[in-house]
Amino acid sequence: MIASSSLVPLLLAAGLALAPPSDSSPTPGSALAPAPAPPPSPALPSAPAPPPRPSDEAPRPFEGSPSAAAAPAPPVPSPAQIDAAMASLPPAPTLAEVQHAALAAANLDRLSTARWLRRARAAAAAPVVSVQYDHRLDRGWTLDREAGEADALRDDSGEQGTVRAKVVWELDRLIFNVDELRAARAMMDVAELRERVLVEVTRLYYERQRLLLERALAPPTDRAQALDIAVRVAEIEGLLAGLTGVEFSPAAAAPVGSS
Repeated sequence: MIASSSLVPLLLAAGLALAPPSDSSPTPGSALAPAPAPPPSPALPSAPAPPPRPSDEAPRPFEGSPSAAAAPAPPVPSPAQIDAAMASLPPAPTLAEVQHAALAAANLDRLSTARWLRRARAAAAAPVVSVQYDHRLDRGWTLDREAGEADALRDDSGEQGTVRAKVVWELDRLIFNVDELRAARAMMDVAELRERVLVEVTRLYYERQRLLLERALAPPTDRAQALDIAVRVAEIEGLLAGLTGVEFSPAAAAPVGSS
């Protein structure tokens, strides 16, 4: 007689052997079948490519071609050419003459401003003089009555003039005068204005020199550039003439040939 505990493994083994194979499990000796591919999706219609736009510009040359090379830069003038160009410029006043004329035209001389401080100190020694005139006019009548005599009416009108003069010295102003501070402040304002005038006149003077030298050493090939230089030179000369009162000769610098 077989024990019940040994029957359980036998029954399990027999049940596994008798069970039919499932559809999902592969049979022995057979390869796994590949999964079916999904149906292809319908292709979307693509937008037509835009037609090429005609270009108005000419095709650029390739790098390295002769047309692609940059235009040669103008030669740098030598110091001798620069000296020759400066010597050929039209006669004009020097910078020192132009600056002195500008300061004189604007009344910004240093001597005139220094006089203000000296006068402020000297004014303290001068006295304060005041004059007063009084004019008095009296008008009246007097009746004289005496016994045995006729009454008499006498005119007592009178006129009187008085002149008073007063002289006062403020000796404390000899030590410190408030007017000196005002004169010093005015001198600082004048010095600042003087500096601005000198800077502006100097800048215009050398800008004119630079334009004339550029036109003499490298004459402009473009008509618009030549007109701009001529008009700017005339404008600078007009500004300098207005600031200084000095007239400049017509700027006509001829080109200087290379030596």
